[in-house]
Amino acid sequence: MNLRDPLVWEHLYGAILSSLGLSREEDFSSCRLLDMVLSTRADLVERSVERLSEMLSGKGVVVVGDFLKGPCPRLPDTTLVAADSAFAKCTERGVVPDVVVTDLDGVTLKHLKFRGVVYVVHAHGGNYERVAKLVPEVEGYLVGTAQCKCSSRVQVFGGFTDGDRAAYLAYYMGAARVLLYGFNFNQVAELVKPSG
Repeated sequence: MNLRDPLVWEHLYGAILSSLGLSREEDFSSCRLLDMVLSTRADLVERSVERLSEMLSGKGVVVVGDFLKGPCPRLPDTTLVAADSAFAKCTERGVVPDVVVTDLDGVTLKHLKFRGVVYVVHAHGGNYERVAKLVPEVEGYLVGTAQCKCSSRVQVFGGFTDGDRAAYLAYYMGAARVLLYGFNFNQVAELVKPSG
């Protein structure tokens, strides 16, 4: 199965929608909102996609998940990607990841102010308000993603949760290897909704 094939992802996405009773229309509406916000920063978005490709293509990638215990791993010659709330856990430990993949429920305004970070922001039916409020505040690089295609500015890399979306992203961009750290495959992380 070629996970870079958009038709493969579309099939998986359809199964997820059906299984969880989610709305393609709501995902599409949130995608359109994200596209509108990104349209005001088109030059940044284009540079950001290029930067993201440079950081991941052919590189070793460490994806850090929400079950991070102890230090945040900063391995030599790798790109550090945080899945949503793992970004806050890493920065609290003095390590700023290179990339954060987030649907905005595990980050606050202060987490969006790191200029060198690539923020891969995901729009879905449940985060319309956070997209409208927080995406304009991003001060780093900015890449928009969604589950379904709504424009050329919003990417579809695959993945459903922030963690698997981060792993899919690394794979999609041609990472040489992907290491997962701070994931618990036997337990679902508690949904984080920070204030601010």
